[in-house]
Amino acid sequence: MTFAEAVAMIDSCQGRGWRLDLDRMHALLGLAELQTSVGPDSPKFLHVAGTNGKGSVTATLQSLLTAQGHLAGGYFSPYVYRITERIQLGNREITEEDFALAVESLLPAARAMEKTPLEGPTEFEFKTAMGFWYWAERGADWVALEVGLGGRLDATNVVRPRACSIVSIGWDHMAILGDTLGKIAAEKAGILKPGVPAVVGRVDPEAEESIRRIAGEVGAPLYFLGRELQYQTDGITFEIEIGESSFKGLKPKLKGGKQMENAAVAVATAWLGGALADPSQIQAGLDRTRIPGRFEQRILGSVPIILDGAHNIDSAEVLRETLAAEGIEKVVLITNMLEGHEIEPFYRSLREGVERVVVSPIDFYRARDPHQTAESLAQLSFHAEATQDPGDALDRGLRHAEALGVPLLVTGSFYLVGEMGRRLTQKGASEPGEATA
Repeated sequence: MTFAEAVAMIDSCQGRGWRLDLDRMHALLGLAELQTSVGPDSPKFLHVAGTNGKGSVTATLQSLLTAQGHLAGGYFSPYVYRITERIQLGNREITEEDFALAVESLLPAARAMEKTPLEGPTEFEFKTAMGFWYWAERGADWVALEVGLGGRLDATNVVRPRACSIVSIGWDHMAILGDTLGKIAAEKAGILKPGVPAVVGRVDPEAEESIRRIAGEVGAPLYFLGRELQYQTDGITFEIEIGESSFKGLKPKLKGGKQMENAAVAVATAWLGGALADPSQIQAGLDRTRIPGRFEQRILGSVPIILDGAHNIDSAEVLRETLAAEGIEKVVLITNMLEGHEIEPFYRSLREGVERVVVSPIDFYRARDPHQTAESLAQLSFHAEATQDPGDALDRGLRHAEALGVPLLVTGSFYLVGEMGRRLTQKGASEPGEATA
């Protein structure tokens, strides 16, 4: 099987939609004889849930594990530029050859499953099983595993982790997870396991109450940032105390208003999971952390460009704070969102400082129509124009930004960030890490 054939096979699963349940995942693992690959020992898992920040924490965890000398995997949802970003080992994406081999190896189990009342696996279930197959085949010691959606019924929630994280609780996917922070928190707290330590970032009191209730029911010890975990920062570095252990002078590599706390959550999770035998290498792990589409800065000609996958109200507020911290007062915006996200609160949070907006199509089946998004933005007093071609949207955005002498911001969807990032590379823009906006 070629890589293109493997991608086409996975794409064919999209018609099954997104089904939150674990019966099909357990069945797929059973048919593929992968039950032992999700146990507590081979490999050891660190499981990460949350509304925002879970991708950053997962990336930091993989880097921390790798810096300790572990052969560490990582699983990310969604990918930004390449589908191979989803499954990683040693901070490297799965190769196209191994990707195709994983699909080919799991295909008989998926075909067998189609003949049962459960029908075939969803796209996300299949890709998650690919990760379990790949890490088992390559002998991974540890895996940083990011939840796809929610937690309790997410396809990743078949593992028995050494530790887990609930990074944040915010308003997103309310039609699926619930219409209160307590309900959303309960779904994400579904990853908690008996006796498995869990690190929790800063959350609303309603969410905290829900998490503590579920932790009490399952017998999971909790470590809240700023409570059981003593945390301090001077804005440049942070220190964290976990019981009698303390780690000082740590500095995250990733930029963003919440990355200090995200790094602290990752360090605490790895420590409580028993993965940090050499604390002197923690900073080295933080320094190695990379993740695309999180305040990613690039330059094309004279135009500074920021690509950020923010897509809900909380991440929009963090993005706004990060722009202010970087001294960026005005931007031109290229944007659009997927159906199911709260559009008005998101854009209202970003309204101040946006000079012009170009709404682009997104090549994804749940994408909003650009003209509908532009109409919604006009009602919020944005100067917005819609286009039916992503290349045209990028060209317009670049022209507006250059004429106004302000940076270009791409946000609203990781899928949009990926599309624009690939086109920027084709145009000769600097690669991530080579630019400062």
